[in-house]
Amino acid sequence: MKPRSLCAVVLALALPALGQTEPQLAPLVPNDAPWLQKNQKKRKKKVPPKQEPAEQAQKPATEPPLALPPLAPLTPSRTASSVGVLVQGALPGGSAASVGQGLRAVARRAPGVAETSLLQAPDPCADEACWVTAGVARQVDRVLVAAYENGALQVRLVDVKARKQISHGQQGGIAADPAQVTAWAEALACKLLVPSGCTGEAVVDAAPGIELEIDGQPLHPGEKRILPVGVHALRVREGKSESSRALPVLIEGAPPVFVASTRVAPAQAPVEATAALPAPAPHRTWTRTAGYAAAGAAVVAAATGAYFGLKSKSDIDNAESAYRANGNVWQPGDLDTLHSGNSKAHTANVLFIASGVLLAAGAALTFAF
Repeated sequence: MKPRSLCAVVLALALPALGQTEPQLAPLVPNDAPWLQKNQKKRKKKVPPKQEPAEQAQKPATEPPLALPPLAPLTPSRTASSVGVLVQGALPGGSAASVGQGLRAVARRAPGVAETSLLQAPDPCADEACWVTAGVARQVDRVLVAAYENGALQVRLVDVKARKQISHGQQGGIAADPAQVTAWAEALACKLLVPSGCTGEAVVDAAPGIELEIDGQPLHPGEKRILPVGVHALRVREGKSESSRALPVLIEGAPPVFVASTRVAPAQAPVEATAALPAPAPHRTWTRTAGYAAAGAAVVAAATGAYFGLKSKSDIDNAESAYRANGNVWQPGDLDTLHSGNSKAHTANVLFIASGVLLAAGAALTFAF
């Protein structure tokens, strides 16, 4: 038989088998068997139903989901790590240096500040662009600027990255006292940089019989009092007289203050002399000594001038003699001798003038004073 015929016979026999479906098999044990139903009833009796807590039983079948608060967007926060201090212009009482140190002390107490420095800028530097440029030069995050403008102390805080002023404070009516100017500058800077405020120590001592009050509160002489940085009112009472004065309080502590008595001591009765007192020795002032010294210096200057004058005349005479001997022709060596003589002549003239001035000054100090 040919191969093609054999394949056709095999395919014809296999097609009926492929078309058949598998019949559904019957269960080995019928569901309605009496012994199976009896075992299922026993299992139900042995397993107790699961009891839920009372709280869960009271809850409704469908409990609504809990509402969560909305998430706030995360915003990056950055605290300045460095502050530069810039003091501009002439401050009252020449207090620029103390104000700069005081502002640095305040900046060191500001939250998050790790470094402070003094900045240099051209004077005048009165706009934000100049302040920002000074801060960029030292690579600081913020600049604290202090200046005295229009009769008031101005303190500004400038953000270098934002290139603008972010806060400002001022105080007028400041006395020309370095301690008071520094105290006011520190007080203004504390309001700009330190939210919790700044304090300092004040110590006031007084003579016996004097009562003290600071900001209306009694103060014992010698007592140490912690006060907010700035200028406080110190009231002094001695008997029936009262007076008040300004008390500056600095962040790093001000020097102790002593209040002396203003009462005049009663005059004492004169003591009768039992022996004649020796006459006081004549008192010679320093002017006479200075006069003698000036006169001595004048003599020395005159002598030195005379020496240079003689040397000058000798050099010039030698140069002129050589000039005539060479047939009225200057030789290089003769020219050097001539120049040396002229230089010595100028030196002699200067010494003679100085001698005259010193002699006049010595005479004035010796006889006029």
